[in-house]
Amino acid sequence: MTKKKNSRLFYIDLLNCIAIFGVLVQHTAQIAHVGVSTQTITIIGNVIQTIFLPAVGIFFMNSGAMLLNYRERQNTSHFFKRRLLRVALPFLIWSIFYYIYGYYQYAFPGIFHHTTFGLRDFTEAFVDNKINSLFWFFYIIIQLYVATPVFAILAKKHKDILCYVAVIAFISADVYSYIDHTLHLNLMKSMLTQPLLASSWIQYFIFGYLIKEDYFSRKVENGMIIFGMFTFILNIVNDLTINSYNLLQSISDFPYAVAIYLIIKRCADRYKNNEHVTILMEKLASTSLGIYILHPLFIAGFDWLFFSRSAAHFDSYMQVLKNPVHIFVLPILIYIILVPIILSLKRISFMKYILP
Repeated sequence: MTKKKNSRLFYIDLLNCIAIFGVLVQHTAQIAHVGVSTQTITIIGNVIQTIFLPAVGIFFMNSGAMLLNYRERQNTSHFFKRRLLRVALPFLIWSIFYYIYGYYQYAFPGIFHHTTFGLRDFTEAFVDNKINSLFWFFYIIIQLYVATPVFAILAKKHKDILCYVAVIAFISADVYSYIDHTLHLNLMKSMLTQPLLASSWIQYFIFGYLIKEDYFSRKVENGMIIFGMFTFILNIVNDLTINSYNLLQSISDFPYAVAIYLIIKRCADRYKNNEHVTILMEKLASTSLGIYILHPLFIAGFDWLFFSRSAAHFDSYMQVLKNPVHIFVLPILIYIILVPIILSLKRISFMKYILP
């Protein structure tokens, strides 16, 4: 293998592939959010959402794993230049595209349909994430990039402090909310959850790096896996009982994501020396961001192709959201179709600025 391939981490590529497929499944199982809570299909949708809950958190963990030691490879100005070209520029380009698309078309989930058009309206919508709501990921990751130079110093010399930041973030963003909800205190969350120290995604970013660096002992990792899977089981109970019980639901996202992350990382170690598998996974992983950007168009297109309905008439579109083909087949179909399309587009030199 070449030096470039050796520098990659197989488990990171594998997690990227699993995470983007999880995103597709979550976005075709939207009946969980808009359906009648007592209907079986809505309950199934909620179970699906719970299973694939860690998807976006895994992306943040992978980002932290690969970026918090950037000082070993490049200076800060080069780091920001690369982040600008890889994330910020495509974010702006596709926001413009979806703003135009949303003026003429409907798509669900994510795309806002709007009846006004102009620079002022675009600016307001862009700042308020009202062009494509699925792009909230970009707003968060860019904030994390801004904070990365500070955390990179801690990553190099003070990993204990870095872990402390992640724990505080988890307590303030998740545990605090859980206590508030359970005891019906109606506390002022905004007084405590101030970014970036207590941002709800900082802990993912940091833990991804700490796990890569083997900061935690095997015993501690096993404990995190057990607790994370325990919260997952409780979440499934919540889904099946239509949220009749509040069983750690408010603090389940992060522990479950960490548990899945560790399990997949350990499983990936068995195949990391298989050159054919690692090359394939590297190619598949390189399409993840492109899939994230393009998949709303393909969901809308296939819904029209298969069911002759769109989100423009939402009452009738609800029947599409309940359809097993939409829920279970579309994620697989979209992934299979988008991967070769994106790999082909990436061969065009300028496309790296559009579909990184």
